[in-house]
Amino acid sequence: MATDRTWSRRRLLSGCAGIGSVATAGCLRLTDSSGQTETNEQGGSGTNQQGGSGTAGSAGSTPTDDAEQSTASGPGSEIELVPAWSGSSSAVATADGDFFFRPRFTRLRRVRPDGTTVFEAEMADGYLLSISSTFRNGLYADGTGVYVGARARDEVDTGGRVYALDPESGEEQWMHEEPGDGLHDEIRAVTVTDGTVVFASQSSGSGDEQEPLVVGLDAESGEERWRIQFSEGFINAIVARGDRLFVQQTFGLSIYRRSTQELLEERRLTAGFSQFAAADGTLFVPGETVRALTLPAGDERWSVQTGRSVNTGVGVGETGVFVGTESGYVLGYDRETGEELWEARVAGVVEHPPIVADGVVWIASERGDLSAFAEATGELLYEEEIASGFEFTVLDGILNDDERDTAYEIRRG
Repeated sequence: MATDRTWSRRRLLSGCAGIGSVATAGCLRLTDSSGQTETNEQGGSGTNQQGGSGTAGSAGSTPTDDAEQSTASGPGSEIELVPAWSGSSSAVATADGDFFFRPRFTRLRRVRPDGTTVFEAEMADGYLLSISSTFRNGLYADGTGVYVGARARDEVDTGGRVYALDPESGEEQWMHEEPGDGLHDEIRAVTVTDGTVVFASQSSGSGDEQEPLVVGLDAESGEERWRIQFSEGFINAIVARGDRLFVQQTFGLSIYRRSTQELLEERRLTAGFSQFAAADGTLFVPGETVRALTLPAGDERWSVQTGRSVNTGVGVGETGVFVGTESGYVLGYDRETGEELWEARVAGVVEHPPIVADGVVWIASERGDLSAFAEATGELLYEEEIASGFEFTVLDGILNDDERDTAYEIRRG
């Protein structure tokens, strides 16, 4: 992570300031006090850090001085990003309406969108949490608990773990550990359905060296209910609907009957390291061919050949679905019909899945740029340099990334 990065490095979209209100309508900007320097410190600041396992925080957010001082700096501004509260320059994901930070590799912090810390919990035995806003994520949360995957510091003959935490206090409810055989030290794609915690257990290395598992645990006790063995490949995502279990691997989609673990169908895909996304009874599958499947049946609703090397998971908005490519293209399709909405291009490979919120499509390039496009038209609204390979997420009008220790409120004029 970068340190002592000054805000002068940020590049506002050219022409946003000093031009007429008609020309700048919809222009997105980040405002700040001139000359201020950000320092990324491990652990962040101002969000009620409390040590120990399962320590809850009750104090509110800590607004930054800039949040009080920031104003629109150009005429006709429709949206601006304003520092809202002190976050954490660490891995970040969203679940169950909250942000989850990993201020240290062994620590999990749950924070409300208003900046209030719910809890901060330390994982036992120094296990390293799998938190990410990409396919690397191993976090799921709902009203029953927070379920998170972790791996040992020493990966030799040590299995990955799944921790179940109380959703409000962060106290450990149970822990499940996978076999210490060198093949199951990573936990990914955690989800919960009908009282069962479902996750993928695998390892690093090449795809043909994998023997991944999909495992089902009792959500209340952590006792194992069943497991499904795969012969090779990485598992990127799992979606459960009704009695169907959809398992996405690097180059395939497997559909199981969840109650019996019977394999119903296998489909060849070119999704690579990306994730499908489920929304409103539809499963959107990325790849050179983007597909929309009905849930829970799995019937194809539509498919479209992109003609490009799609490199990301799917971002789903109100009207569109969006993917990014190795050559920097952002492709948008109508979520009901699959018809092309628009395409745009950024500088650098797009690896981070698009995030769509409030009519804006947010894109992170491998080169380190954060860009925003209008969901309906593809108009470029904003562009900012952050850091190569950064990750970010947006929730309830708040943007957080893993490079800066500030949460930004997205304000509309």
